[in-house]
Amino acid sequence: MNRRNFHCKQCQTTFLAQTDLVPKHCTISNPTRKECLEKLEEPVSLKHIANELSPSDSFVGRELMHAVRDFRSNWHYLPEVILMDEIKSTKSATGAMSFESMDAQTHELIDLLPFRTIHQLEKHFFHFDQAARERVKVIVTDMNYTYLKLAKTVFPNAIVVMDKFHIINALNRAFNKTRVRLMKQFAPSSREFRALKSYWKLLLVPSEQLDFEHFHKWTNFPYWITATDVVHSLLSLDSELKQTYEVLNHLRTAIQHKDWNNYNAAFRKAEGFSEEMSSIIEMLQTHHEEIYNTFITQYSNGPLEGSNNKIKAIK
Repeated sequence: MNRRNFHCKQCQTTFLAQTDLVPKHCTISNPTRKECLEKLEEPVSLKHIANELSPSDSFVGRELMHAVRDFRSNWHYLPEVILMDEIKSTKSATGAMSFESMDAQTHELIDLLPFRTIHQLEKHFFHFDQAARERVKVIVTDMNYTYLKLAKTVFPNAIVVMDKFHIINALNRAFNKTRVRLMKQFAPSSREFRALKSYWKLLLVPSEQLDFEHFHKWTNFPYWITATDVVHSLLSLDSELKQTYEVLNHLRTAIQHKDWNNYNAAFRKAEGFSEEMSSIIEMLQTHHEEIYNTFITQYSNGPLEGSNNKIKAIK
């Protein structure tokens, strides 16, 4: 929008035309600014909004930062169930990762902080009054030591629930490390090496979900077989890999069905599995109480992970 200067012959002064639609000394109208804020609710980039509304992307960024000032924390209220996680945000963050928290019931973000150290988080949450912190009953988080300690020091009435996605993800990583280590015992040109390398995703599929009916032609196998046969063939290459696979599926099934007795039985019966899986099992045993809370509650970090995916898509 062009601004026009006017000259008053009587008082010999020059002034700009003024309107309620445009702030003083500005060239972008208030309706454009309002529409910019509305567009910021969508999972799109600043440049995309700038291309639609015609201002620069730096202007859209400034409007975003101005809007942040209007959203102040309510130091007198916290929800009963809080989801906690971290995400790699922007270069302006003081640490490599940023802390985020969400209301588990409304799925509204409580805060996104540019740090995640225990000292800074404690200092932040101690700004909330005692009644607000005592109102919190459940903290859902991963196996990060920082958040476990934070829950104990800041929220006196809260129990910690270990997110089952992170538990299963840790078990999958342990099995994958075992597969890679055992795969390297074979020559890179061998059929066994190529098969273990090609079908790593198939080995991570829960055993009860494997297709045992339909036959297909699989690379590195000379005959038509089912997906279940492929997995059995790969597991027969090494007994350690087979035992690790059985432990993985036993624990994963118990977690998915919230079967606490079978979960504990997996620790008593398991033997002959890999060192990688053994270290994860030892870590799970140190979080025995938090994992038990996972079995008796229905909360998870799923809504927060979905928010993270939107943030990553925008970035």
